[in-house]
Amino acid sequence: MSRGVVKGEARVSALLDALVARGVVPGASVLVRREARPDFYHAAGLRDREAGEPVTRDTIFRIFSMTKPVTAAAVMALVDDGRVGLDDDVLKFIPEFEGLGVYAGGTGASIQTTRAGPMTVRDLLTHTAGFSYWFQAGSPVTALYEEVLGAGRFEPWRFDPAAGGLNGLAKALARVPLVSPPGARWHYSMALEVAGLVVERASGQTLDAFMASRIFEPLGMVDTAFSVAPEKASRLASLYGPAPGGGLERLERGRESALLRPVPGLSGGGGLTSTIDDYGRFAEMLRRGGAFDGKRVLSDGSVAAMMTNQLRPDQLAELPELAAFGLGGSGDGLGFGLGGAVVVAPSKNGVPTVLGEYSWGGAASTTFWVDRANGLSVVFMTQVLPPSPEMLWDKLHAAIYG
Repeated sequence: MSRGVVKGEARVSALLDALVARGVVPGASVLVRREARPDFYHAAGLRDREAGEPVTRDTIFRIFSMTKPVTAAAVMALVDDGRVGLDDDVLKFIPEFEGLGVYAGGTGASIQTTRAGPMTVRDLLTHTAGFSYWFQAGSPVTALYEEVLGAGRFEPWRFDPAAGGLNGLAKALARVPLVSPPGARWHYSMALEVAGLVVERASGQTLDAFMASRIFEPLGMVDTAFSVAPEKASRLASLYGPAPGGGLERLERGRESALLRPVPGLSGGGGLTSTIDDYGRFAEMLRRGGAFDGKRVLSDGSVAAMMTNQLRPDQLAELPELAAFGLGGSGDGLGFGLGGAVVVAPSKNGVPTVLGEYSWGGAASTTFWVDRANGLSVVFMTQVLPPSPEMLWDKLHAAIYG
């Protein structure tokens, strides 16, 4: 495979250059790390088009849902410590969910519920807990998420101190019925935000402090956090989205972002910012079985659990559709591990995936995967919200594997 990957470097460079030239993304970078071979890095375009600032290797990106695998790793660190069990009842850590109901019909004030069964930590990490997101269509529960959390592109609960952070989030979610019984089906949701609260209550630390001490500092992830220090403001990429007349428009200038101030709502589902090298270190830690540069972060067993499919085929009906948003790919042949997707079958749509691959992406079109079979990890960064319809995970696979 290494010879094919070397040939893929030219294809990857050409892909990024073409995405920028066609205006699909303002700028992007990719990092491929391979066992016993030099890293491959390529950047193209601008992190702020209006200011003419190029994407550099130390550019800081909003990684949104690529936070989820990091939160899963934080939970697994506590599993290694013996302070959390994957089959522990979530009520052990979040008693606010006592009496939580499951949607059974009706709308608005007339919504009916049935009592929810036990919800486990594993359910949180596999999106089978029954929670939802405010942007999910098809259920009257969505309107309740907007009511109790606020809706919108920048998640008001994260930035409003009055929302009460993760403790306030638990109280809010306790007022909203689940969309399905715990353990019933995969439904993309705020379950990893809830998992972040499990980390806080099991560890006695805030989520950011725990992640820093157990993941970021051992791995040398010096630019990964829930907010960006003011002295790093020039490195934070601006965020873009579709313009009404076509092309892209700037949604938030990096130098003026709300992320340059402390963020009270620590979103384990989508709150982190990072650089391509920082996240590359996290990906390599997973590829190497829990250790990197002589520092062990997770046991090999915990990494194996993260990267092993946890769900039955009948639970996964929604994953292909949501993969376009959460992963940046078509989602064919995927199961789900802890915090991320796992390839369980060859793709039928021509995308050259590898069995056992672990991956996920973010709402600003970032994506990554870990391929232990071929000894490589891939991280791709850009800043286009919502995710590009170009299926960048699929395109990168085609370029790298050929």
